Amino acid sequence: MKYFLLVLVAGFIPALTGKCEVIAQNEIAADKAWHKKNVIAIDKTITPGKKNMSSPGDVSPRALKDFAKRYKNITGETWMELKDNFSASFISNGVSNTIYYNAKGKWQGSLKRYREDKLPFEVRDIVKSKFKDYSIFYVEELEKIDSRGIPTYLIHLEDKNNVKLVRIFERQMEIWQEYTKI
Repeated sequence: MKYFLLVLVAGFIPALTGKCEVIAQNEIAADKAWHKKNVIAIDKTITPGKKNMSSPGDVSPRALKDFAKRYKNITGETWMELKDNFSASFISNGVSNTIYYNAKGKWQGSLKRYREDKLPFEVRDIVKSKFKDYSIFYVEELEKIDSRGIPTYLIHLEDKNNVKLVRIFERQMEIWQEYTKI
């Protein structure tokens, strides 16, 4: 479980660093270009894998069965072997998904990545009520075994001079990280 969280956090940092560097070089043009990027490109920095598997033959049958049960209409997912676990990635309805399983095939969590328009209204309302002058440019939704089916949202916000990461769990919001644009 600790490794799972470490993998997720390790993926957030390169994504953020890339965003800050792009803006620092050419704030207006780079900012527009970054917003137009497809979520798939960002996905590559978030899920560092040991081995990309073209065939899920090495994946636990339990994981394959659980995946098929949870995601009935998904085909063409990409399986990746991580240290002591596996992940399956796919895109559905404009949302990039990564599902994590331990070595025995038990579901450990899921990570969804998308833009503001896919964010549930009540979560968006919580953020916008406090950060009126900020725009939401990226959302990560994490669900883990111990979250009792309640997702944690990591919302990336920006204004002219700042970038903020806001974390929301059970309608409670906190500023997780803050950066100043150069």
